[in-house]
Amino acid sequence: MFSVTRSSLSLGAINRSATHVVKRWRSQKSIEVTLRANVQGLGKPAGRMRNQLYPMRLANYIDKKFQMINEAKLADQNAAENAQERSKIYQQTAKKEQKLLHLHGLRHTLEALPPLVFPRAVNEVVPGSKTIFGSVQAEDVVKELKSKYGITADKITVPGSKIKTIGESWARIELGDLGHVQLKIVVERK
Repeated sequence: MFSVTRSSLSLGAINRSATHVVKRWRSQKSIEVTLRANVQGLGKPAGRMRNQLYPMRLANYIDKKFQMINEAKLADQNAAENAQERSKIYQQTAKKEQKLLHLHGLRHTLEALPPLVFPRAVNEVVPGSKTIFGSVQAEDVVKELKSKYGITADKITVPGSKIKTIGESWARIELGDLGHVQLKIVVERK
């Protein structure tokens, strides 16, 4: 194959045979190939694909129809992945909204409750003592809410981790994003 340099083309000093070669070179169709191995200097010598790369199984010819089918499959996979991602985000959002609605209802219910009353025995050894036997703990409040009202609340704290005397006190019930609710606790003489 003849080679024509850029300088000879730009000077207009191209003879008839060189013009014919350039036209033939421009009219030849280019082919696309996929390499199966790393090949240095690919495409410089003429016929390298047909004579060397393809017989040695270093490259394959690309089938345009096969390439379009692969691109369509890839587009379908991307669309399916996007749809799954949108579905996952929608489900997460729906769960958050459902949890938020539940917490709003729980808050309303807890605020409407009367004080929880816990009868306890008082230490009678010391006259006028308000100290009780069997303190009231957060677990007791959880059990009382579950048994009397059917309310399940797990994040409850009482002052000082235990209530040890007769009287009124407050339990704090955490409601996540909605903050907390104070619930009145009354410990009375048994």
